[in-house]
Amino acid sequence: MEKSKNWYMLLIKGIIMILLAILVFSSPAGALLTYVLYIGIGLLIAGIVSIVQGFQSKGTDDHWGGTVLGGVLDIILGFILMANPGLTAAILPFIFGFWATFFGFSLFVSAFAGTGGGLMKFIGGILTVFIGFGIMFNPIMMGLALTVWVGIILLVVGIYSVIASFSLK
Repeated sequence: MEKSKNWYMLLIKGIIMILLAILVFSSPAGALLTYVLYIGIGLLIAGIVSIVQGFQSKGTDDHWGGTVLGGVLDIILGFILMANPGLTAAILPFIFGFWATFFGFSLFVSAFAGTGGGLMKFIGGILTVFIGFGIMFNPIMMGLALTVWVGIILLVVGIYSVIASFSLK
């Protein structure tokens, strides 16, 4: 696997996701609208970082477009969360479930691309898709547990990003 000179961008994204997870875990009974705002801002920043990372790796990574697409989706989700927090809080299970399912599926597919970290991507992808489907298709069960599941997803994505960044270094 070719080492990347911009490994730190993935590290920054991972740290942001881990910090968001800590924020979510610190007060799961807190106001969901506040989480919507914080997570929206965090996703905007993480999306920008992913887009920059994708374009910086354009010459060295054949899958740079997927990184850019993931960043665009993070930015779109961030704007959706912040545009109408009340409505967003009501449909948050589906939005986060879709985001987690997409990210998990992309991890799962990239496990077979031969770019390194295949087993970790495979396991992380399956777990993230499973959690995403659980959030999307059982919103009643996800009532209060939603913040915990979102925190778990953010933590998985963050830890994966941090570990992957060091493997690129």
